Amino acid sequence: MAMVPVEGQPGLFRDTDTGQVLNIRDFRESDKWDTVAIPAGEIVPGTQFIFFADIQNKRETDTNIKTPRKLSSGESMILDRIGLYPRLVVGDVVEVPRDVKKVVDNAYYRMKINDILQDEGPAVKFPSGYGLYGSTTETDAGILSIGVPATASAARLIKKQMLNQNHELEGLLRFDPRTWLAAQGIDYTNPVLEQPLLVTNFLHGLIRAAVTK
Repeated sequence: MAMVPVEGQPGLFRDTDTGQVLNIRDFRESDKWDTVAIPAGEIVPGTQFIFFADIQNKRETDTNIKTPRKLSSGESMILDRIGLYPRLVVGDVVEVPRDVKKVVDNAYYRMKINDILQDEGPAVKFPSGYGLYGSTTETDAGILSIGVPATASAARLIKKQMLNQNHELEGLLRFDPRTWLAAQGIDYTNPVLEQPLLVTNFLHGLIRAAVTK
């Protein structure tokens, strides 16, 4: 189901498949998110990390998904932006910029909903619009993020997608073999992280939750 705004009617969206008009004026603009942990050490080709699947023991700092791969019961969402954010600090450990770069520039991301591809590409293609930006005097701890930390700068989906509790979410971050580089005279070696790195996948849009009186 693809949603397009009704011209001149803020808060109204039309389903391009059925023509039905949806009133989302009681929605709030926010995010659903989940976080994966990439351990320190070598990342071998074929390694992949799945968002929204393993939520056990996670609290709201790292995920607000209550049911694996799904929105909560009675919850619906108009999805219009997908983003990745590498956490710059894990507890008291400040990430070194080279670890962040090794993940962002070597990883591939794919988002599916009900097994239907929504978007995919190199991880750097998916800025979240969140994060820190600037310089620091800390030793070996520069501040960096994917893209400009401004939500207006983060690309939105061409067609907004309507989600509810029956849709299955799958965000995939994977590291592919790059054997073709050898023919180019490039001695490619697998990325090695000095420290564990957390990556959060944000799904941004208009969210409506069931309420009771």
